Amino acid sequence: MLQHLADRRMAKESVNMATRKACIILSIGTMLTGTGQPILGSPPVANSFTLANGIRATCVYIADSKNVSIFSFFPMGPACDGPGQAQWSHLVEHLVIRTGKSLSYKQANAETLPDHLRLDFYGSVENWQQGLDHHLRWIRGEAFTQEVLQAQKNHVNAECDIVAQRLATHKFAMAAWAQCYRHGRNHAALKGDVDKVTLSEVQKYRDAHLAVLDRLLICVVGGVDVDTLKPIMTEKFAAIESEAKTPAPVELHPGHHEVTWDLNARHLVLTWPIPDFNKRHYSGLMATGHLLTVKFFSEPKLKKLAGMVFAGADLMTPEGSFFYISASVRPEASFENVCKRLQEQLAPLRSGSANPMEVTMIGQQLCYQLTKLTDPAAVMAQAPANMTEAMVEANIGLQRGMHDFRYGRHRSSLGKSLATVTAEQVRHVVRQYLRANKCSTCAIRPK
Repeated sequence: MLQHLADRRMAKESVNMATRKACIILSIGTMLTGTGQPILGSPPVANSFTLANGIRATCVYIADSKNVSIFSFFPMGPACDGPGQAQWSHLVEHLVIRTGKSLSYKQANAETLPDHLRLDFYGSVENWQQGLDHHLRWIRGEAFTQEVLQAQKNHVNAECDIVAQRLATHKFAMAAWAQCYRHGRNHAALKGDVDKVTLSEVQKYRDAHLAVLDRLLICVVGGVDVDTLKPIMTEKFAAIESEAKTPAPVELHPGHHEVTWDLNARHLVLTWPIPDFNKRHYSGLMATGHLLTVKFFSEPKLKKLAGMVFAGADLMTPEGSFFYISASVRPEASFENVCKRLQEQLAPLRSGSANPMEVTMIGQQLCYQLTKLTDPAAVMAQAPANMTEAMVEANIGLQRGMHDFRYGRHRSSLGKSLATVTAEQVRHVVRQYLRANKCSTCAIRPK
């Protein structure tokens, strides 16, 4: 089972790692040209449309490509799970992708992020319609079996143990944060809640929250143009019906929380309520998150106290949006010292001493990622040897699909706002929204 799980994580991480590498390469190319344009050739062409039942689609056409990747994005994630249902969304992801027709990990995979999950098919111009059929059955929902449920419970819980060893517990910490901040619980049974769920309960949970049609987006990337895709997608998907809904908002529990969980790891989460992405000031908060993440990765004193540390403005729940700082805490470190170091990184931004050039560069890079598509040849020209053309193409489309899913029609306007973000705007949003008296903390440790 451990080898199987390792293979699964390698397949899953190949997409995520390639995304990070592609973004780094793209940023370097942008800086080298000084124009925000790709180094080589012409970018892919993206088109979006909406079916009659509300399902949105994005087509990223790459001329002459023989590859096709298909991603479905769903508004279901562990930061939005119900009380005593920690990681049920993660379990649903495992069950949906592994129920029914068997596909290899080279053909199909999935990923659960804090506030959404994604189902993937990797194929070619020869079999892409079969890939659409797999997404169709995943959305419609097939009956789970007890055998698959037990196997995937084991895999989900084994993933918990793997990330705990690697000090990479961010996604799982957001599940614990939801149980604490959203539901007022002082213990998050990430493995226990998965262990206890019955076949009928998890199937009902899937039916209730997965296929929210007007929040669902399907992204097709590669050698299929929109004129070919649209009529086939309309025929296959437009007649789908679903009563699934996003979870209802709950009464929140801000403040300082000491929380336990059933993982052998320690984690600290700081959160602040912020405006939604379609509101004023969000671009400044988004730039602040990326600026802080860069600083966290290069701060030597923090590395001695914490493993992976992230900041961002992209945590979205039924109650609204949140800015977060998330840090896996090393066994020998104290929560107090980690929190102090994190707050010290915020202090210069609050005082207005952020580097204007650095803020401008981050804003322009974020704008590029939101509004532009680079030529895969430009990425391949600088890519590591282990990155294939199919991986590069998939990740260029994956980035656009994720942004279309998250920001919808506001993607372009948000990008334009990011292109002009300033150090003064960063100072303003940090002072207004990321004040100490608005911060909630969630210190998570083993029970």
